[in-house]
Amino acid sequence: MPTWGPVVAAFLVPGSGYVILARPMRGLVMIFWMCIFGYITFRLSSANISLIGRFSGGIAVWVISVLEVHQLTRKKRTGQAHN
Repeated sequence: MPTWGPVVAAFLVPGSGYVILARPMRGLVMIFWMCIFGYITFRLSSANISLIGRFSGGIAVWVISVLEVHQLTRKKRTGQAHN
């Protein structure tokens, strides 16, 4: 499996990298936290903040999930067991 496949999928569609790696519940949990933190930062920020800034909590969780998919893909590729 190429390393970039699940990572690109996770970047384009949040949570899909986990589905490709056969961990769909983890993807669902990450989408849940993206929505929660995106909503919190949206509600706590003022109207003069950019759209990216208003949803920064959800974007941060999305970036963390892409990085985690990359790490899991590398571990799976080298033959290490992932937790």
